[in-house]
Amino acid sequence: MTAELPIRPGFWNVPLWGEIGVYFVGIAAVAVLIWGIVRNWRLHRAAVSEPPVEKGLIAILKSVFYQPKNLETTGGRLHTVLAVGFFLLFLGTALATLDWDIGHYVVGTQFLQGNVYLTYKFVLDMAGVAVLLALFVGAWRRYRKESKAKRDVKFLVAYVSLAVVVLTGFVVEGLRLAVEQPAWMHFSPVGTLVAKLFIAAGFTAETLRGVHVWLWTFHGLLSLAFIAAIPLTFYAHLYRTPAAVYRRKATTAGTLAKIEDIEEQESFGLVHASDLTESQRFALDGCTECGRCDDVCPALRSGAPLSPRDFVAAMRRAAADPSNPTLPGETIEKDVIWSCTTCGACTRACPANIPIPELLVGLRRHLALEQGDFPEGLANTFENVSSVGNPWGLDPYDRLEWANGLDVPVAEPGEHYDILYWVGCAASYDRRARKIARSMVKILRASGVKFAVMQEERCHGEFARRSGEEYLYQTAAQENIENFRQYDFERILAACPHCFNTLKNEYPAFEGGTFNVVSHSEWILEMLKAGKLKVKTEGETLAYHDPCFLARLNGITEAPREVLKTLGADVRSPEASGEKTFCCGAGGGQMWTDGEKRQSPVQVIRLEELRKTGAKRIALACPHCLTMLETARAETKGDDVLVDIAEIVADRLEDGSES
Repeated sequence: MTAELPIRPGFWNVPLWGEIGVYFVGIAAVAVLIWGIVRNWRLHRAAVSEPPVEKGLIAILKSVFYQPKNLETTGGRLHTVLAVGFFLLFLGTALATLDWDIGHYVVGTQFLQGNVYLTYKFVLDMAGVAVLLALFVGAWRRYRKESKAKRDVKFLVAYVSLAVVVLTGFVVEGLRLAVEQPAWMHFSPVGTLVAKLFIAAGFTAETLRGVHVWLWTFHGLLSLAFIAAIPLTFYAHLYRTPAAVYRRKATTAGTLAKIEDIEEQESFGLVHASDLTESQRFALDGCTECGRCDDVCPALRSGAPLSPRDFVAAMRRAAADPSNPTLPGETIEKDVIWSCTTCGACTRACPANIPIPELLVGLRRHLALEQGDFPEGLANTFENVSSVGNPWGLDPYDRLEWANGLDVPVAEPGEHYDILYWVGCAASYDRRARKIARSMVKILRASGVKFAVMQEERCHGEFARRSGEEYLYQTAAQENIENFRQYDFERILAACPHCFNTLKNEYPAFEGGTFNVVSHSEWILEMLKAGKLKVKTEGETLAYHDPCFLARLNGITEAPREVLKTLGADVRSPEASGEKTFCCGAGGGQMWTDGEKRQSPVQVIRLEELRKTGAKRIALACPHCLTMLETARAETKGDDVLVDIAEIVADRLEDGSES
């Protein structure tokens, strides 16, 4: 190193045995890393095969480097700092290797010199500081008394080992600077601080050199051991989580896989660990045990026995168990399996996009289709849907009773309609929800579009599907699709998010099942913007509750709010809103079960959150949410006013009359 030009010293003070040894140990560490990754990959490839996921280079890079979910929580932001910091340190080590092995030995000129080298040193020092701060704050958050985070020994080992790698690196650099004391040493601020401590302590250059050799050796071995340990320890999430994100199929959130040729199948759902598909194994392996799924789970918060994090951990252990354990009832208790509302909050929060509801539905399929094992209430509801086409078991000939006195047009073959209005079971039979259907007719008439309802409409079976009764769902789907095909229409309009999601995203899996489906909030906004609906504006304060199947599963969050704002409303949102909304508790068949395992019903928790906005009127966009929150209001003896956006718009029409 010259006095004029800053340049990276290669293997400063390191004896020949150390210089040679680092390459041998380094090659061995990389070999173990590759072996572990390949072994892991082969285990997944041995699972139930699936069509390959076709994604380009950009998608791969995005899976590895772009994880926006990490920025949504404090823990996630800390992890991002840690990951970026370690990536810079790794990149620095890789550049140093290239600088010496290629630049010094092959080319004869190092590229880490001058201002490039000084910038390199400063960036690495700052990266090391960022890593240490992230580790310290992360450990403090995890091990403080009020924390609910897991406190397994492996997390402590991870914190300590990573911190030791960085700290020994700083000390090794400080020892060198204390001996050389170059004019530009301040570009390594932490190393300079360490060097000044050694100098102030009066250590001789000979002593510093001796300590440097042994600490450099320890630091190097620890760093290489970290590389070798990646596929064998908790560190495996460094590649498993990006792989899980990459392997996830690009389908609409919450869309379930259809059981093809269902009548020819001999077994159903997830029975043994060997039934897990390749992408499901990748997903389970990608779990970082961060607990964000637990933080947002409505079932867990209500006191149900489901912990998404513990569920994933149990499934992952089963997937790695060569004895191929039975999953439902043994690996996973039945109470856990039936607690999920399938709202998708866990998958939405998960950095690895683990499809927890999909896995639980897989377990339910086995219990439902092979064992006929359902929670109290579901079996009777399934029978009602099968026999009379609605969950309540009411007379199918009364399905259009909600329209008495409205002279609602009924679809006829050969006629063209702009809108085929899908009413849904709730708005057809539930006395409170019928007001939504009547309001929609008023709005449809005011818009001037040609519309009709379908006489043959029946339950689409979505709740049955998410309860594991796939056969009932497929029977209902095929019947509805056949009925749709009789009529000529531009779009299907659905006021229920469960109906909307099923008709739009799940019916296309059947032949002839692709239709143009629109939610009522989107359609109403479209009509307002087109000037087809004339409304009176009136200032009022409203809280808006986002339905899971509208906001989280389909990303429709702004349309309902824009509709309400167009009416002059001051729209307030609870803390959990938009795609991060909190479930009302109806989904996954929960509306038809007794919910005995809950200490506090999900709907009561949600209503309390909405009340915190200070609004007395609560706007909704789902008849099931309306039913659940009305129940919560009655249970808590509240004076809240719950109303669907269709009812609000219908009431504000300038030229409309009361329905």
